[in-house]
Amino acid sequence: MSDRERVAIVGGGVIGCAVARALAPDYDVTLFEKGQLAAEATALAAGEITMLSSYEDYPEIGWHAVEFFREYDGTGSFSYTEVPSIGFVPSGRADEKRRYARRLREDGIPATYLDRETASERYPTFDFAGLDGVVEHEVSGFVDPYTFAIELQNDARADGATVHTETPVRELVVDDGRVTGLETDAGSVDADHVVVAAGWRTRRFLLEHAPVPVRPYRTQCIVLEPREPLPDGFPMGWYPGEHVYFRAEHNGDLLVGGWSFAEDDPEGASADEDEAFRHHVADLVPTFLDGFEDAGYVNGWAGVDGATPDTRPIVDAPPDAPDGLLVATGFNGRGVMTAPVAATAIRSLVAGEDAPFPMEPFSIERFDTRSDDFEFISISAGD
Repeated sequence: MSDRERVAIVGGGVIGCAVARALAPDYDVTLFEKGQLAAEATALAAGEITMLSSYEDYPEIGWHAVEFFREYDGTGSFSYTEVPSIGFVPSGRADEKRRYARRLREDGIPATYLDRETASERYPTFDFAGLDGVVEHEVSGFVDPYTFAIELQNDARADGATVHTETPVRELVVDDGRVTGLETDAGSVDADHVVVAAGWRTRRFLLEHAPVPVRPYRTQCIVLEPREPLPDGFPMGWYPGEHVYFRAEHNGDLLVGGWSFAEDDPEGASADEDEAFRHHVADLVPTFLDGFEDAGYVNGWAGVDGATPDTRPIVDAPPDAPDGLLVATGFNGRGVMTAPVAATAIRSLVAGEDAPFPMEPFSIERFDTRSDDFEFISISAGD
């Protein structure tokens, strides 16, 4: 019998798989997924990696993720495609955004303000009329989320982790203020640590023991086929105020995501994109991209994820929760890109070691309330 500490993970999305990979070399890890691995929010994600712009106030966090993706590129079937990303600068905000880009560079984050003429020369596929220019973030990229999650769990299995699919977890087992295991549809499981990474369902699962301020929201994606395939090196980007972001697919199609709204019925939410979103994208994209006036519709979808009041996740061992309980939830659509960071953070908490980056942005104690009655903030709205 192994004398290693036992860790049970609830949730087989990209976060659960990343945590399992990080812990498996030194712990007895068992992961439980109620359905199939990476079949919900992970599989429906756009796969954008914009950690440096997402954590510009904590560059160590952003670089930790970027370095992981660069090193993991080529593992099995996984690939990381690095391309720049651009944020449109509306008229009248040029000076503000010049200062913003200058500050980022001073902090070691490669970003540059490009005026309209320079941006047009660098990105001739775009029509920047009506804009002052763009802020270009030089380090970003995208991945296939499902492939990423599966390769992470392959690594975890290779290091001894056990993965159970189609195995719902009924409840957390607590004895004298400490977690002792889980009750699943397959029976009882003993554990010294339990990591709950169940997306928006985390709040409901832990409500009796450790309420977390997380609420579900629904977000959407559409893929369009232009007249000519988008060129290699086509940037990712976002359009402030229009609630959309975009990136190229490997075949030259365009993925457009966004229009995220709080969802009161997550179990019954439609998995199809809204007609209003299709019309919004059809009207908007030709205003800034050539070749999309008569673009073909390829497919579309919608999914549900978990949000926190400030759009950053909770990755913590809540101090008022049973000992041995850890939470990784509320990723606000950034789960894929944050997975390497969340995995390192959870491993540090389990081991009682310092993380290689600040943990304050992920602490549950930053919130004044554990209620889920808060105003949802969409990260796709832009700035």
